[in-house]
Amino acid sequence: MFKKLSVFVMLVITTITLVACGSTASNVFEFVIDESYTKWITLGTSADYPPYEWPITENGKTTIVGIDIELAKEIAKAAGKNLRVINKGFDFLLEDLEAGKVDFVISAMTPTPARALRVDFSKVYYEATQSVLIKASNLEIYNSFESLNQANIKIGAQLGSIQAELALEFDQATTQFIQAIPDLVMRLEDNQIQGLVLETAVAESYVRNRPALAIANIKIGSTEDGTAVAVAKGNQDFLALINQVIDELQESGRFAEIVSEMVLLNS
Repeated sequence: MFKKLSVFVMLVITTITLVACGSTASNVFEFVIDESYTKWITLGTSADYPPYEWPITENGKTTIVGIDIELAKEIAKAAGKNLRVINKGFDFLLEDLEAGKVDFVISAMTPTPARALRVDFSKVYYEATQSVLIKASNLEIYNSFESLNQANIKIGAQLGSIQAELALEFDQATTQFIQAIPDLVMRLEDNQIQGLVLETAVAESYVRNRPALAIANIKIGSTEDGTAVAVAKGNQDFLALINQVIDELQESGRFAEIVSEMVLLNS
């Protein structure tokens, strides 16, 4: 899942005083970046994609952590605002951005040409490769693209994601798209699907935590895929600020540190 990282900046969690608290809705989370800030900036994300973003419980309260959340905190800090995060299904994120319900979207999103017609994207902040997650017991069986591209095979991917488009390359297999990655992983474990297309870093996270899973020795997708921040069309001032944050994090080397921290946290 790690989109090829052009040495991307890492954020250090300890540099930002943060208070996470469930807001009035169960899918809304607030992070106080600085007590002196009086305004809020709202992020849209789909928190089911570790180590990019996923929920954890701290002191009896649920919060959201991940690479993208740390990047969002740095952007909020640069904007002089506290951070509000709305967690929704991936396929609703751009719709919410277009409707003005959120100020920006960070959710391991690849800036495809089709998406760029709807929103503006920052420079790529992280690059990654794609993988196919399978059961470890099937490593010898599914050892080529052709072995999975069969009429009796079901390939899963997240609804609305770039991985859903890549899954269509298995044109002889049946594709199954649903919203939540954990549900797809469960279907893989229950033999309802035989392969699951994920970013390599996400796939590696699941393999670390679930020894019954493995990454197939299959190449899929472009090595040039990357993830970027989405903002509303024409919001050039905000986009310039985001690109500045990305540049600073890259140049300082802190983004790479954050990636390592988030991978470790999810292991």
